[in-house]
Amino acid sequence: MQQEKIKKAVCWALTAACMCVIFYFSSRTAAESSAQSGTFVNLFKNLFGENGITDFIVRKSAHFLEFAGLGFLFSLALYTQFSQTKTFKAVFFSSLYAITDEFHQLFVDGRACRIADWAVDTAGAAAGAVFFLIVLKIAICISGRCKN
Repeated sequence: MQQEKIKKAVCWALTAACMCVIFYFSSRTAAESSAQSGTFVNLFKNLFGENGITDFIVRKSAHFLEFAGLGFLFSLALYTQFSQTKTFKAVFFSSLYAITDEFHQLFVDGRACRIADWAVDTAGAAAGAVFFLIVLKIAICISGRCKN
């Protein structure tokens, strides 16, 4: 019983930590954010050439991946809490957090609130939640409890 409580607390703590990391990155000014992603932008420019799409891909990929992690962690925490998958809720809560994240950026120098970013965030959360389902299915099959 105590181990279950610890497992639930750890899963929720990881979810909260991911939210804090997202908040931190969103708190960075536009100049700080550009400097931070500059390494990746330069890498992509070397691979694909100098064009405006490279910067766009790096920035949107960052949004997508941050929220893929959050969608995965919400799925894990909800599964641990309720012993069943709650994919829709995981995506919903992640998407709701994405809305608050975009609103928060209104108050950060050089940043903006964009519906397109919220959509990318939500798509990332959905991908993370689906990835959790795949990992869960594999884990169940490996443990010998797989049902076709």
